[in-house]
Amino acid sequence: MNMMTVRALVRKELKQIKRDVSNILVAIVMPALILAIFGYGMSFDIKNIRVDIVQQDSGKTANDLVDLYVHSEYFDVNVVRSSQEAEGHMESGRTMGTIFIPENFSRNVRTGRKAEVQVVSDGTDPNTAAYIEAYASGVFHRHISSLALSKDNGVRILDRLWFNPTTGSINFLMAGALTMIISIVGTFLTSLVIAREWERGTMEAMIATPVSIGEIIISKVIPYFGLCLVSLAFSLTYSRLAFNSPFEGSILAMLLVSSTFITVSLLIGILISTSAKDQFVAAMGAVTVTFLPTFMLSGFVFEISSMPLWLQLLSYIFPAKYYVSSVRTICMAGDIWEIIIRDSLVLGTMAAVLLLFLKKKLRKNVE
Repeated sequence: MNMMTVRALVRKELKQIKRDVSNILVAIVMPALILAIFGYGMSFDIKNIRVDIVQQDSGKTANDLVDLYVHSEYFDVNVVRSSQEAEGHMESGRTMGTIFIPENFSRNVRTGRKAEVQVVSDGTDPNTAAYIEAYASGVFHRHISSLALSKDNGVRILDRLWFNPTTGSINFLMAGALTMIISIVGTFLTSLVIAREWERGTMEAMIATPVSIGEIIISKVIPYFGLCLVSLAFSLTYSRLAFNSPFEGSILAMLLVSSTFITVSLLIGILISTSAKDQFVAAMGAVTVTFLPTFMLSGFVFEISSMPLWLQLLSYIFPAKYYVSSVRTICMAGDIWEIIIRDSLVLGTMAAVLLLFLKKKLRKNVE
């Protein structure tokens, strides 16, 4: 491999990137839009859920519990006196749930008898129903715990969350957003740019020269590798400043796993464009191979362990799964090298396999 040739080809690619403004837009403006949408518009923290409270007990303990529900950020509470009224609200869709506080609730709590609060949720939306039950139960147990502590009877409930103490969904959404950004900048942009060269005939002209296949691949990878790193740095800075997203690990760990994932993404983009040689087909291929698996099969949104076995097995062939795992670890837990090195080795193996297959594929095209 002639490094002088590689440098000349890299300079040619950099000039092409500079002339095409869309490359800069995809690398900088698009990440800002994605992070803004994920940060401000996408959240799994449901708040202001409309519920009724049927309060059939007017004692102090019941009143204090109702007051906690009323001032909770998770509920938009309407206090009613009859279960029939609450049932009518749920049937009409005005509320998503009802909390029943029965008669003698305060006395039962005071005398140590069994005191129950019933929560009825609208099952047409199972996710919201689960949140209503969880939030209502949390407020109830904290209230009972505070009463026990005031009596000094030693009863305590201690809640503790590791790695994401604020429970904000934005913290783990950022890992998926970064993966999606790198996939788009690396695979999607690279596949389109090279497919455009196939359409214009410049790729065939380059292959016909004495330049080797390896030099062509490296000259394509290096400029867009740098563009992906710029996009990554911008995205991390943006998420930190705009959303105060945590970053507990080190830059070294992030660079290690990001470099391998970027390389895999770029090679996939080149391979797609080599097979498609058409911008529209390349775009569809990039969406199918990168965007959809990143969103569906990486653990970014949906828990992989809850999927059918065949989908769990399928997820192992997509690089986004390993990058999401490492980025989430680095950002929220720190440098857990066992996970980072494992994922980096898997991504590095994928890059090596793709490189060998790509060299073979391009050689066949020359013939």
